[in-house]
Parts: sequence; C-alpha cells; structure tokens
Amino acid sequence: MLKNGSFSDGWTDMPPTPDFLINQQPNGWKLRWIEKGESLFGAGDVARGVPECVHKHIDQLPANEQPGGSDALILAGEFVYKIFHSGASFGAELSQAVTGLEPGSSATLTVPVLVDLHGDGDVFAAESGVWVNGEGHWVNGGEMGDRKWFQHKVTFTVPDDGTAEIAVRVKSKWMNAKDFFIDGITLVAAASDDTPPADPDPGDGDDTPVTPTDTITVVLTVPAGLQIITGTAHHASTAVLIVPAGMKVEIKRR
Repeated sequence: MLKNGSFSDGWTDMPPTPDFLINQQPNGWKLRWIEKGESLFGAGDVARGVPECVHKHIDQLPANEQPGGSDALILAGEFVYKIFHSGASFGAELSQAVTGLEPGSSATLTVPVLVDLHGDGDVFAAESGVWVNGEGHWVNGGEMGDRKWFQHKVTFTVPDDGTAEIAVRVKSKWMNAKDFFIDGITLVAAASDDTPPADPDPGDGDDTPVTPTDTITVVLTVPAGLQIITGTAHHASTAVLIVPAGMKVEIKRR
C-alpha cells in the first residue's frame, strides 16, 4: 500500500544542486523539481529557482504550529514535508507507485496541502495538484486559501495491473516567497488477493513450509548460571537467554 504518508519514515539526502542545496527525498517517494529555465509542468510559466525540499520536525516548530495548535502544520507523525523558495518561481513533484491493489476496485487518495502565500493577493500565484494514473488537476491559491489545509481527494478505479501511479505537484509562478506543506497522505484501497503476504522472518534459516499443526521442538544446552525466560507478555512461545557481558553466543542450525 501507500508508503510514508506521514513523512516520518526517514529520507535520503539528494546530491547537491549547483547552488549547493541538498534536498531531502522522503523514503518511499521520488522527488523531482523543475530545473531553472524549464516550463512549470507544461504551462507558459518558467522556473527561475530550485525549491528547498525538507522535513520539519515537531521540535522545529513553534507551539501554535505543533499538533493541536491554532496553526498546526503536522497532521500525522512527527514531521511535515516543506517545499519552498524565498524569491523565485519554482515547481516540484513527489511521486510513488502503489502496487498490489485489487483490479477494478474503487480507491480514494487524500492529500492535504497547505500553502503560505506570504501576502500575495494573486489567486493564481501558487497552485497544487494531485494525479493518479495520469488523471488529476490543479487547484489555485484562491481555492486552497492562505495557511489552510486543503484536502485534495481523488477517487479512482484501480486498473488491471493493480497499480496506482501517484503524483503530488506544487508550483509558484512569480518571483516572490511561497511555502507549501504536505502531510498526512492516505490511500483507502483494497489489496489484491494475489499479493503475497510479507515474510515475518526473512532470515537465512530452513525455508521448509510449516503448517500451524506442526510441532517443532528446539533443544537448548545452556551452561549453569545462565538465566532463561520462556514466554513473554507479547510472545508466549519466545525463549530469552540472558548472558553476562562479554560472553559470545553462537547459533548452529541443523
């Protein structure tokens, strides 16, 4: 399903731009921006700068912008994703391919976006939009409002390949400051019955299938003086061996 919709699952620092700007690509997403001199997503407007794209942690925000505050900028987790420039037109996109969805089923993607217009009264100065499998549209700053969360919602039918190609785009057309914030992205969709379940233990042990009715006996030979705890509050079949510091434990598989 959708990965890292709260932007709290880490990121990768991208290579420095010619201006030595290091942008952060959220894990699970692909980040791209419009290079200087290129058209802003096919429109007649042109990018004059590369935006800064970073994660802002809750501790980096004043109290009124923290969760529950009057101007909250974080909707989920501990981070919000910010795309901005202090004085140039720019465009950027986050994209992700979600696979394993039930073909023919209905799904709904919700992408909250907030824009700080910095006092610009031109309703077309800033725009944001969401696309799924190539279908979507722009919403201008007048519709979004200033420093208000706008909920982009796209309901779509999952194609035969069970994939949703998601693109979240923002752009600022003029040579003045604009800030975009993105957080709390959700996808309500049915998973395909053909999607293989995740392996809970991807180790290198014996891969022989074991049914729930199989009984496996494990024999441990433990030197005297070591403590063994069998069964824990969360895992009734777990055995925990407690050893002194400095002692080496070697596991041999048959």
